[in-house]
Order: sequence, then C-alpha cells, then structure tokens
Amino acid sequence: MKTKSLLLIAALLCAAVGIRAADSTTQPTPLVTQSSDKLIQILQSDAGRKEKADACRELAVVGDSKAVPVLVGLLANEELNHMARYALETIPGDGVNPALRGELARLHGLQLIGVIGSLGVRKDSSAVKPLSPLLGDSDPKIAQAVALALGEIGTVDAAQAIEKAFPKTAPANRLAFCDGLFRCAETLAAKNKTRNAIAIYDRLRGLTDVPNQVRAGALRGAIVVRGKKNLGLLKESLATTDAPLFAAAVRASLEIPGPEVTKVLTTRLPQLWPENKIVVIQALGSRGDIKALPALYSQANQGPKVVRLGAIHAVAAIGHSLSVKILVELVQDSEREISQAAQDGLAGILGTEADGAVLKFLKNPVASQRLIGIDLVGRRRMTVAMPELLIAATDANATVRSSAIQRVGKLGSPAEVSSLIRILLQSTNPQELDVLAEALTSICNRAGTPSSATAQIVDALSPATPAQKGALLAVLGALGGERSLAAVRAALTDSNQEVHTAALNSLSAWPDLAAAPDLLQIVRAKANNADREAAFRGYVRMVRESEISGGDKLKRLSEVASLADGTPEKMLVLAGFGDVISVESLQLVAPHLTDSSVIEEAGAVAVKIAEKLDAKHAADIGSALNQVLKSAKSPQILDRARKRMEQLKLPVQ
Repeated sequence: MKTKSLLLIAALLCAAVGIRAADSTTQPTPLVTQSSDKLIQILQSDAGRKEKADACRELAVVGDSKAVPVLVGLLANEELNHMARYALETIPGDGVNPALRGELARLHGLQLIGVIGSLGVRKDSSAVKPLSPLLGDSDPKIAQAVALALGEIGTVDAAQAIEKAFPKTAPANRLAFCDGLFRCAETLAAKNKTRNAIAIYDRLRGLTDVPNQVRAGALRGAIVVRGKKNLGLLKESLATTDAPLFAAAVRASLEIPGPEVTKVLTTRLPQLWPENKIVVIQALGSRGDIKALPALYSQANQGPKVVRLGAIHAVAAIGHSLSVKILVELVQDSEREISQAAQDGLAGILGTEADGAVLKFLKNPVASQRLIGIDLVGRRRMTVAMPELLIAATDANATVRSSAIQRVGKLGSPAEVSSLIRILLQSTNPQELDVLAEALTSICNRAGTPSSATAQIVDALSPATPAQKGALLAVLGALGGERSLAAVRAALTDSNQEVHTAALNSLSAWPDLAAAPDLLQIVRAKANNADREAAFRGYVRMVRESEISGGDKLKRLSEVASLADGTPEKMLVLAGFGDVISVESLQLVAPHLTDSSVIEEAGAVAVKIAEKLDAKHAADIGSALNQVLKSAKSPQILDRARKRMEQLKLPVQ
C-alpha cells in the first residue's frame, strides 16, 4: 500500500532541500573499470575531486567492507560527502550501519543531515535510539531529516519516537513529522502489522493543528488498512460534511475491492448532495462492479442533469451487458444531452452485446432511431453491420439514405463498390449522387484504387443518366489511372453539356500530370471561355501540386503563362512561380513587374523569392527588387524589398 499524502510530499521536498540528495537523485549505473582495491587507493591519494567522485560511484557497485572506513572518512568532506554516502548506502554487510551511526555525534550541518538520510535509506532499525534525540534539535532541517529517516526505517519504535516528540516540535517541523509517521504506517501495513498502522493513521487523523491533506491522507490510510472486513469508518466518513475528508474516503474506496464496498457506496448514494453524488458515482464507475448498476440506473433516471450525466458515464465505464440495456433505454430520453450521453456510452462499450443493440437501432421503424444506429455503427467501426448499412442506403427516408451511404464510404471495402454503383444507378437526387461519389472515392482510395473497382465504374457509365455519369466521372477524376483517363476523354466529346462539363471538371481534378496534355490542349484551343478557364485553373493546380522538380514546374508554368488571358490567370501563374525558390523563377516573375494588371501580385512574389534566394544571386535580386521599389504601392512589400536590399548591401537605383 502506498500512502497518498496529496501535496504533503511536495511540501516536504521544498522544506527539506538537500536533506536526502542521495536518495532523491537517480545516479547512472557506473561502468566499472577498476578493482575495489584500486578505487580505495584513489580515495586515499591526492587525486582530484572528479577522480575521487568517480571512484565512489564505482564503489557503489563493487565496494565491500574494506571500503567502508575510507568512505566514512570522507563524510566530513563538503565536496565528497554526497558521493561517499552514495557508495555506503549500497555496500552490503553489517559494517556500514554502525559506522554511519558513529558519525552522528561528529558531524554537523548538511553533512550530518546527509548521514541521517543514509541511515533511513539503509533502514537501520538500530539507528532509532541515537536518532531520536535529534528530533528535538534546534535546527529544523536536522529535526525534519530525522523524522523522514525514521519514517523510512518504519519500525514501531521509530513511529513511537516521532509521536513522542511531536507535541514539542516547532510548527515548521510538523509536516515532516507527519510524513515520517505516514511512512512508518505504510511500512508496518506492508508487513501485516495492521494494528500498529491503524493506530498511527488514527492518531494522525485526530490532529487538529495540521493541514487538511494530513487528515485526509490519514483517513484514507485508516480506511484502506482496515479493509473490507471493517467498513465502519468508510460508512461514517461518507456522511461527513468535510469536503477533503469525504474525498479521501471515496478515494480509499477505490483501493478496496469487493462488493461489500460497492454496497456501502450505493447505500449512501441517495442521501448525498449532488456534488458528493458525482464523486461517488465516478468512483463506482472506476470500480467497475456490476452490482453498482441498479443504483447508477436510478441516478441516471432522475435528479439534476449533471448527476444523471455522471451516472450514465459510470454505467458505460462498467461496460457490462446490463450497462448496454440501461444505455439503450436512456437513448430514448427526451432530454437531448441525456440521450446523447447514452449514445456516447454505447459507442465506447466493446463486445457483441453492444453490437447487437446497435443493429436493433438500424432496424427500428422510426427514422430518427435508424439514424442513431447508423451513427453508432460509424463510431464503433462496425464493419459487421455492412449488410444492414447497405439496406439503409436504400431507405425511404432521404436523410437515412445519405447517412448510411456516408458510413458505407468510411467503413466499406471494394466488396461494396458494386452495391454502391447499383444504388447510384437508381438515384436521381443530385445531393445523393454527390454523397455516393464521395463514398465510392473513399473506398477506392483506401484500397489503393483496385483495377476491378475502376472497371466497374467505367462500365456503369454506359447505362447511366447524365446526372449519374457526372457522379461517376467525378469518382474517376479522383482515382486517376489510364482506364479512367480514357473514359473521361471519351466523355469530353459527349453531346450532353452536363456530361461534357463533368468530364472537364474530372480532368481538372486529376490526381497526377497524366491529364495535363489534355488540359493544355483545351487552353490552346480557346473554343469555349468556360472550358478554357476551367482547364487553365486545373492545369496550374496540377503542376503546382505535382512532385516534379522545380525546374520542370517552371517549364510547364512558363508554357501556360504565355497563354494566360486576363488578370486572374496571370495571378495563378505568378503564385506557381512563387512556389519555386530559384533565380530562374525570379527571372520569370520579372517581366510581370511592369504589367499594370498584376504589379502588386508580381511584387509580392518577387519579394518572397528574393528573401529566400541565396546571396550569390545578388545581381538578379537587385534588378528585380529595384523594379519592385519603382512600381509597387504596398507599404509592406516595399518595406520587405528595402530590408532585403539592405541585407545584401545592394544599391537602390
């Protein structure tokens, strides 16, 4: 059992800096390179501090009784005291403890405090008698160090010594004394000396001039050590109005397994204030005892909303089949937050019981319930529900259909492609066709665009209506590939304008450069303004997002730049030039610095490139930025241009 004293340990650490440095600082395991005798010789020589410290570190691993006198001789040394104790604390045998005890009367200050701490680390029960008088030392650091060391020793005598000195100790020492008693109680409980441990905890919780965390920690320990065979103190504490003590009692209940504790908590639960109910409800959820479910069910169905929500979360945390039944019932609650919390609980419970409950929602005659089922299928990643989802994808309710199709897209595999295509070829709703296209795209992309799926989508173009073809072409445009591209090219010549536009949009969204020649051809043809604009934008986007080299990007962008018609298209190309930081891209931007339609945009791109371009291109940078300073109007662009010129020490013309 570990004593949880809340902020007590942190407070003690702050109050006793340097008391037990060897115990609180983890030292690296040394690489032993020399024998014990050789290390002892180093300590007896005139070697430097580092060499001797390293020797102590190695003696912590290989040292024996021969090293003890030498190490003890270093305890008065301010520089080596710590490392000497580090070695002594790990050396086996009966010689170390008497040697350390012998130093208690000889050392002072930090060196004494260190030795006191080492006696605690070694749990030297024979040190209790010589340490006890030092509990009354006028130096609070020494008194506190002794209390902590006695706590580490953890015998009945050690606890009695601290208790005897406690009434007379200074207020500044009380926290350390309490911690020493906590450590004694913990050790005694671990050795099955429960009566002694309980006595210590009971005395600590009876103190009135100590911080709340001491009383709370003592109550927790007293309850836990008594265990489930004596729950009277737990029952009593659950009735207290003292918030820290109440919280400590509930915390203790988490450490005692068994239905007996659950019964105590659930019996008291109805009489508690809402704030305390929530604490107990959370504990019941953490305990995971199914015997708490009836009480939690009652709390989930009545009272303040915050209590009901807490009970629902606890029911879900227990995760039993009965939890599933309770949550299914609460999903029907008229209070939206309660219903949603129950749904959230169902989403997180593992097992076939919860799966079965979700499937029942999918088959519910009420559309809103079917939507809940669809949502839960998605959140639970229930691929087992795919047949029911596909049925829901043809539901009479449009909202149910759309939601089911989306879930099929997120959970489905290529095996569902044919079913989705069949549904698509029966749909006439534009919004639904878009959802079907997204679902097909999602499935195919996750599966790596299998050729079988592409073939099915291409084959479906023939019997499809124009609107359906548009959805199918959108999928092909997202998937890419030679067969998809051939089908989209063919659709470009379709006499139906809707199909033609869909094919062009598909080309413009192509995932790689395979469609680039087709788009460039459309731009050059200048047959239709709308087609040309879409192709131009698609081409520039495609090049900018491609993984080709910067030089290739500039070559392609430069080619289409000569075909740019109007300010928007020029701006697109300029943005593309700005993606490539090179002297070549800066040179391509330069002519646009005198184009009145894009002066500001060109200036911004030129500055962006110039700021990142290597100084070895200073001549080109200076030429471009001087033009920016002549033509740009934006104060921000001008400031950035001047700053870069100054950095490179370029003359302003």
